[in-house]
Order: sequence, then C-alpha cells, then structure tokens
Amino acid sequence: MREEEIIKMLQKLGLTKYESLAYITLLKLGTSKATDLTKESGIPHTRIYDVLSSLHRKGFVDIMHGTPRMYKPVNPEIVFERLKEEMLTDIESIKNALLKLYKSVHGEDIPEIWTIHGFENTLERAEYIIRSARREVLINTPFEFLRLLKDEIKKKRDIIFVIVSNFEEIPDWLNKENVILAKSGGAPWLMATWIIGDVDYALFFGALPKDRRKEKFYSFWGKSPKLIQNYMHWFYTMYFDNSRVIKPIEYEKLKKPFEIANIRTLITILKQAGLPKEIEVIGHFVDTREEAMLKGQVVNYEYTSLTANVTLKDEEGKEWRVGGLGSYFEDIEGEKFILLE
Repeated sequence: MREEEIIKMLQKLGLTKYESLAYITLLKLGTSKATDLTKESGIPHTRIYDVLSSLHRKGFVDIMHGTPRMYKPVNPEIVFERLKEEMLTDIESIKNALLKLYKSVHGEDIPEIWTIHGFENTLERAEYIIRSARREVLINTPFEFLRLLKDEIKKKRDIIFVIVSNFEEIPDWLNKENVILAKSGGAPWLMATWIIGDVDYALFFGALPKDRRKEKFYSFWGKSPKLIQNYMHWFYTMYFDNSRVIKPIEYEKLKKPFEIANIRTLITILKQAGLPKEIEVIGHFVDTREEAMLKGQVVNYEYTSLTANVTLKDEEGKEWRVGGLGSYFEDIEGEKFILLE
C-alpha cells in the first residue's frame, strides 16, 4: 500500500495529515528528536511539537523526557487494537441510542424486510449473518451456495449450525462437533435458500442465477425477532423435518455452557443428545409477562408441526412447560436457553 493511501486512511480514523505523516515517519526512523522528524517528514518546525503532543494524547507516540526530548512510536498493533475496541464500543452505544429513538417513534415490532439487489450483495449479507451470530445459524441452501460460505462457517466454533443441503458426502470443513447436517429431499422447492442467524437476521431467495454477471438477482433480508421466529418455524417444519439427518451434533464434545435462541433447535439437540439435560431458561411468564429465570432438568419435550415445548423440572421438583417466542399455551415464553451439561 502506498504511503499516500495510508495517510488518507489514518485521516479517516481522526488523525490530521501532519499527524499521519509524523507517525509514519517515526515508524521509519524509530525513536527520534523533533528536529530529525522535521527534516525527514517536511512538517514545518513551528508545527512539529504541537503535532507530536497531539499524537501522544491520542496514544500513537510515547515521549521520553530529557535533553533533547525524544519521541518513540507506539507499536501499531497496540494502537489499532485499542482503536478498534473504542470504535466498537462507540458504535454499539450510538446504535443503542438510535435504536431506542427509533422504537419510541415506530414501535418494537415493526417487521423490516428489505430487497437486496445483486448476487454479490446477497453473498455479503449471508456471510454477515454467520459472522454476527452468537448462538445458532440455520441454513437451507444448495451445496453450490453453501460452499461460498465455507470460510465464515469454519471460523465459528462457538455456535450451533443446523444445515440442510443436497449433500453427496460430508465435507471435512462441516464435520465438526457443533454442526448438524441433513440431506434434503428431491423436490425443487426444498432448494430455496434460507439463512437465519439467532433471532436477529434472515436472508432468503429462490433459485441461484445461472450467470451471476448477466442475470438480475434479488434476495430478501428480514429483521424482527417475532418475524424471524416464524421463519425459524418454517425452516424446521418445511425443510429440516422433511430431510434426513446425516450428521448429528457431537454433544459431548461441545464446550458448555452454550446458548440457543430457538425452541426447535433446542429440541433437535435434545433428541440427538438424550434426556435428561440440565438447562437454564430466561424469558417471561406467559400469564403475567413478568421476567422468568428457571434452572432445572429437561425431562420431556413435545415437537409437532404446530407445537414445540419442553418440560422442565426445577430444583424444587415443580414441572414447567416452556415454549419459544410467541408462546401462548405454555407456562414460560423462553427467549434464551442455556445448556449447562
């Protein structure tokens, strides 16, 4: 990368042109006097001390007091890791503040569905869903598209994947303890693509384009917990339940505790791992809407196309029926399920 490009990128991060130039020059020279920096960088002598003081305040330069005063560049890895953490914290704070403002005007449950134009933009969104997921990712797609997600899937070892595709064999990069694989049936409609991350994002589209460069291509991007909970329901009842499991989860190898967002994913894991299993449930009591936090053993489950719930026996021996988001007939509406053993 050329020096001019680096300077422009540093300016985007909040440095001035002179500050960017001074830091780059210090990295080249090592610990130096201000006069040496002026000669090498071309920064006017009248500005160099202010520039170096500013870099010191921003964490790019250390000052070694003495006669003469010396300036040492801070290791870029340290500088940019700190900057990244600060920026992520700021972004999260701004996002939460603006989201609160948005909800105060538009309400909590406005479904958001957007049209995504172009195959590359669709692929980028699919990768983002996997990258940002914290609990689980559900995927139904032809293997042709699944292969394009290989790198992102390989990076995520701390979440659960439930993947339905037209597998011929199990590739090594999917033969992991946190992955459940199912081979889809032969019906063409079963090869529509759904990619769902937690209850945060969903992406769906129909047939893949034969020529990505020439054909117009559209996909749909959804964001709304209750909307996505419906998509998760369809994923299981339309796709996963009509497919054949070819690789179950390797439950004993999983690092615990781990979290699940969807009740049907929880039951799918319990079917393969066996009962009883100790879990913690965080959610709300259905009748009062008060917050609920229960810990106990799952001793049974009910799973049909219409209902999905587990029976949890708490530490006092009382049994509770626990469902997922939108539960009406259960005792608890579960929003988070934590498997403890």
